[in-house]
Formats: sequence, structure tokens, C-alpha cells
Amino acid sequence: MPNIERAHYKQADRLMLFILWGLFVMSLGLATLHDTMKWALIVGLPTALIPTVMIVTAGGTRLTASVVAVALMVFVGLHIHQAAGLNELHFGIFVLLAFLLCSRDWIIVLAGATTITLHHLSFNYLQELGYGVRCMAEPGFGRVLVHAAYVVGETGVLCFLSILLKRETVQAAEL
Repeated sequence: MPNIERAHYKQADRLMLFILWGLFVMSLGLATLHDTMKWALIVGLPTALIPTVMIVTAGGTRLTASVVAVALMVFVGLHIHQAAGLNELHFGIFVLLAFLLCSRDWIIVLAGATTITLHHLSFNYLQELGYGVRCMAEPGFGRVLVHAAYVVGETGVLCFLSILLKRETVQAAEL
């Protein structure tokens, strides 16, 4: 991996540490409002710890950045579940996908988008079957498709932008 790429991954890793632990604190806050402390600790704590360990021990790699992308989307799913599918918490998907652009790698953005898509498909189905998980205020496959359309649109733009940013970064490094 070229040094410039590794430097960007490391810079993104440092930023993501603050974001991951901020999301964990948010899950603790949601837990006090919705009596979901068990989920904040069982899901949220490992979701912050695992990428943190990877950033410290193997930071600056595509693998670590991919694990961070997955963790960000797991946090969004946790927050949505904690708030019983509240629509406003779905905005976290778009905010956190945009944060992934700092890696300048379309694969990282795609990893996050794929994670949240699989989450919504599976949790909506499990919610409809009555398994006690929450994905939507009112579950329905049509709602998942609407959400997915926005995720696909944003992911396409972010992937395009990440390719442009990476190209510009490589050109600047060559100069």
C-alpha cells in the first residue's frame, strides 16, 4: 500500500476513534431514555472496542477501515433499535456514510452501505415476525426499499467522490 494511502487511513482512524466512542456514549444516553442498557452494553461496547483495538494494533489499513465502517452502521442499527425504530435515528445512516468519505476509498463506503442494507432487510423481517427487534416504527418491505433507494443513491455519489479524492491525492503526492 502506498504511503499516502496509509497516511489517509491513519488520519481517518484517529477521527473514527472519537466518533465510535461518541456513538457508544449516545447508546448509553438512549439506554437511559428507553430502558435498553443491556443492548448498549452487549452490542455497543464491543462495537466500539473491537475497532479501537484494531486501530491501535493495525491502524492505517483497509481492513481496519472496513471494520470501522461496519461498526458505524452497527451503531446506527443499535440506536434505531433502542429508540423503537424512530425515523429520525435513521438519519445517522447518511451522516456516518458521509464520514466514511475521509478514507478516500470507495470500498470502505460500500462496506458501510452493505452492512446497513443487510441490517434493514434482516431486522425488518425479524420485526415483522415478532422477534422483538426494531428497525422501523412500522415495518414493511416497501419502507425498506425506500430507505435502500436513498442509501444506494448516496453510496453511488460517495463512491464517485472517493475515487476523485483518491486520484487527486495521488496526483498531488506525485507533484
